Amino acid sequence: MSENEKMNNNSVDNDQEPQIPESKKNEYSGFLKTLSTFTGDIYSLTCPSFLLSGVSTLEYGQYWADYPELFAAISKPADEAERALAVLKWFMSTLYGSFASRKDKEKIEKKPFNPILGEQFLARWKEINGCGETVLFSEQVSHHPPISAVYLENKHAGVSANGHTGQKTHFKATSARIDVIQVGHIIVRLRDYDDKYLIMLPPLQILGLWRGAPYVELSGTSVIQSQNFNTVIEFSGKGWISGEKHTFSSVVRRNGSKDHLFTASGTWSGKSTLENHTTNEKSVFLDVGASNRASPIIEPIEKQNELESIRLWQHVAKAINEGDFSTASKLKGEIEQRQRDKVKRGEETVLQYFDWMEEDEEFLSLYDSIT
Repeated sequence: MSENEKMNNNSVDNDQEPQIPESKKNEYSGFLKTLSTFTGDIYSLTCPSFLLSGVSTLEYGQYWADYPELFAAISKPADEAERALAVLKWFMSTLYGSFASRKDKEKIEKKPFNPILGEQFLARWKEINGCGETVLFSEQVSHHPPISAVYLENKHAGVSANGHTGQKTHFKATSARIDVIQVGHIIVRLRDYDDKYLIMLPPLQILGLWRGAPYVELSGTSVIQSQNFNTVIEFSGKGWISGEKHTFSSVVRRNGSKDHLFTASGTWSGKSTLENHTTNEKSVFLDVGASNRASPIIEPIEKQNELESIRLWQHVAKAINEGDFSTASKLKGEIEQRQRDKVKRGEETVLQYFDWMEEDEEFLSLYDSIT
């Protein structure tokens, strides 16, 4: 048996083994019973502390720059079709960190903290192979409904990505899964070219709940739309009988054309293949496992302001990491109660990095072009 086969077999076995601590199984069973009878968006449902990840949802923006050199590379090609392909490659490179990296590290997917209104997460990445520095600004711009705004920029390359994300979450009892509709989008802009790229976010599912080994699977369709090119990404996952987790297939076309310029397919958490239909050549598109994700540079806690995620949640995260779940629940509740008290007093939260737009003409124009 090859090493790859051993790794794949181990991965399957780990998915099927419950990872909930023995002392917490009764509490977990109670949580599942609550889920099965809950109606509406489960965002507001209190999650047991031992299922919390110790990080804020707002920190997930850092995964946009797991490979900052791919983000900077969007502006390199002189050919617009190649730039459309570069946007696809960058977007696919963000998915492992966003949706699979925590499962690989902790064996189960855990729930992040719900950010409070005005919460911030700031980071930067040093240049890699001359790509220039990349910076990230993210801020919680709404609490009900929860919306996180994210801005990523590499000034050296002349590339920026501005977007917002939110989730509408429901439990589907018939298939024992949580369905998540990702609300929001990303727009990639280039300093030296007029093309802009609207990225619509794919739905996702949280599976493996009954086994006590929850994990995230992307499903359905995502679209990347520019003024002249359309990319459709189809996500699928492991079925009841067969199939491979985290798979995708994508096609890049010119708007209004059925001809494939590029196709890329494989696993978004591992290796994928690119086919250039103009040259009939195949090559490696991405190999997430073969390259290291870049580490963000984040200010020390003592230099962060009181609304930055790591400082805000530091004591809750510490309690979770130490297995002191009762203290974690108490401290988390105190933060959330302060937020509720602030709302009751009518105190306004002034956003530091983002402004509301009543109507985004750029988004509407690109969205209307989706075919």
